[in-house]
Amino acid sequence: MANNERLTKRVKKIEQWMAENEEMGGPRGYLDTMVALYNDAAGSQQQLRALNANFERLRAYSFEFIGEHELGEEWNEFLEEKDNAVQKQQTEEVSVQEEAESGEETIETPEENKKE
Repeated sequence: MANNERLTKRVKKIEQWMAENEEMGGPRGYLDTMVALYNDAAGSQQQLRALNANFERLRAYSFEFIGEHELGEEWNEFLEEKDNAVQKQQTEEVSVQEEAESGEETIETPEENKKE
């Protein structure tokens, strides 16, 4: 008797859960959602693999082109110019004194407007 009551309660809970989740399609809706998410993840992985393969192919073609046309020295000079430009941008600094002065000017400007 106890087992029958317990099973009846479980069935009622399952039916209640299905009714509450009917908008999602019940258990089938959750399964469909999980399958769709899995397929999206698998598709993303395939796209990443294709992107990496295309990048490696482009890289190989680029190095082959540079080698065939003997552009190695020009390529190295180009890279050195780019590296130097990036390093110069990173080392430029604004002095703390200039920042403080500009901050004081900003504070003083509204006070002058109030006096006028």
